[in-house]
Amino acid sequence: MTSKAAIALALLEGKVLSIKNGFDLFGVTNIPREIGRSIEREEDGGFGVQVSRVERNGFSRYGQPVRWMEYRLNRTDYNKGGIEKMKAYVKEQMSKVPPKTEREKKLIK
Repeated sequence: MTSKAAIALALLEGKVLSIKNGFDLFGVTNIPREIGRSIEREEDGGFGVQVSRVERNGFSRYGQPVRWMEYRLNRTDYNKGGIEKMKAYVKEQMSKVPPKTEREKKLIK
């Protein structure tokens, strides 16, 4: 499965993505760029959906203030067509490689 399909699947499952878990889950070091290019912008090969961004503030383990963004897929009528494209793309990508877990088998169905 491609990183684009993995990100699309995570968004479809309702997961909240950030730079940290984007690297941990997908190996993508710049999740904001990938969401914009691979998911949102249709002219760049994306799906034409709108992803919401929520700014978060906190402190690092050393007490320094930090700021990051969290991304989630909006389940609105505006995104309905793009969500269907995302589902079809993920299904196509998952069918190219045999499923390794029971969860993947269920997702393909």
